[in-house]
Amino acid sequence: MNEQAITGPGYWVDLLGAEVRTVAGRYRSRVLSAGSGPALVLLHGTGGHLENYARNIAPLARHFRVIALDFLWHGRSQTEGFDREIIPLLVDQVIDVMDSLEIGSAFVEGQSLGGWVAMRLALAHPRRVRGLVLATTMGYQPDEGAIEGYVEPDWSQNLPSSLEVLRDPGMDNVRSRMARILAHPERLTDEAIRVRQALYLDPALAAVQQEFISEYLAGETIRKYLVTDAEVRRIRQPVLVYWGDRNRTPPALGRRLAQQAPDGRFHCAEDTGHWAQFESADEHNAVVLRFLQDAADNDDKEKSVTDSINLAGRWDIVSWEQLYDDGRRELPLGEQPSGFIRYLPDGDMVCMISRADRKPFAQGGQWHAPVEDKARAYDSMLSYAGRYHVEGDTITHSVEASLFPNWIGGVQKRRWALQDDGTLVLQARLEDDTPQARTARLAWRRHDGKATEAA
Repeated sequence: MNEQAITGPGYWVDLLGAEVRTVAGRYRSRVLSAGSGPALVLLHGTGGHLENYARNIAPLARHFRVIALDFLWHGRSQTEGFDREIIPLLVDQVIDVMDSLEIGSAFVEGQSLGGWVAMRLALAHPRRVRGLVLATTMGYQPDEGAIEGYVEPDWSQNLPSSLEVLRDPGMDNVRSRMARILAHPERLTDEAIRVRQALYLDPALAAVQQEFISEYLAGETIRKYLVTDAEVRRIRQPVLVYWGDRNRTPPALGRRLAQQAPDGRFHCAEDTGHWAQFESADEHNAVVLRFLQDAADNDDKEKSVTDSINLAGRWDIVSWEQLYDDGRRELPLGEQPSGFIRYLPDGDMVCMISRADRKPFAQGGQWHAPVEDKARAYDSMLSYAGRYHVEGDTITHSVEASLFPNWIGGVQKRRWALQDDGTLVLQARLEDDTPQARTARLAWRRHDGKATEAA
């Protein structure tokens, strides 16, 4: 058996200033930390480990506090407790690491499996994620027929060779396993192969990896967590989809993913395979840094605007009127509606408005009242919750829960203005170019009655 490997630049020369330790929270996670600034969490792919980002950590750490980790059942993180659900536990592990390191929110880059986890993280914990980089991500399922000619590969075909390298982690087997994720296998370095081999020689890791890869490539349980187009449209953070033109799934898949994200963009590196962050490292680092710095700057600007008008807190409803272009005026919840909108400093918001004379159910409990009572309760109440951000004179509510289900996953944009008496006025144009064209106008006063000043 030929044991010769290709030499190349060493991983750890650039990482001598990094700290590597085990974080013990709910899970035991091997974590690397480097640099300072806004937090950036790096999530590797299947069968990998934090060294997958060896060519990216140092350049990124010049501008960000980089946190790279070994997923559960990978690298030097814990091998016990395998669960075929996989994705929810990896999401919880990331939150556990962030909590242990006292990171409130972070940008997140995920490659392959890591991208899948990153998307689920953003959906489950939106306020913990400032932006996403999805490098040749797995776990995305576009609507059927959305990409002409696209058929998802049969990933189970990779299972025999993936199991073989875990049972016999010789250099040739490890090289063959890694070669399929590069456009040019000769770009693999001696150290990349030897680090992977050293990890696979651990019997506990090799055993749990066989369970993991069997579910990942050929199981049905994990597929419950595929991310659909509708779910991608709920990801409100800025998203960069980074692809390789010779990735097994085509650039059209990555482009479609970027198009579905409300604030998405797409970049495809030429002559690059699945391990795009490694194979086109210089291009990756430049593109990703530019994206992250722009996203961080915009995030800071939006926070500055939000802070300048001091939205945080509870605002009580004063009035809600619909002013139609034909001169009509309607009051959806009466002359004196009751309720409030609350903006939290972390970007969460909730709005609840009802008629002041809203009647209780005549009979029955919460779920078993007469249909007429339920309909009247619906007609006399508006409520929704989600995230908000301010840009210029526009407040955008990204709706995550709503009494009116059609709003879920959408955005509600409102023009805002502060009047001299401290009243906050939110306005929106509705149904333009129809007979129902109108302006919705809602007025609010701070719960404590104090005026609010714009900076």
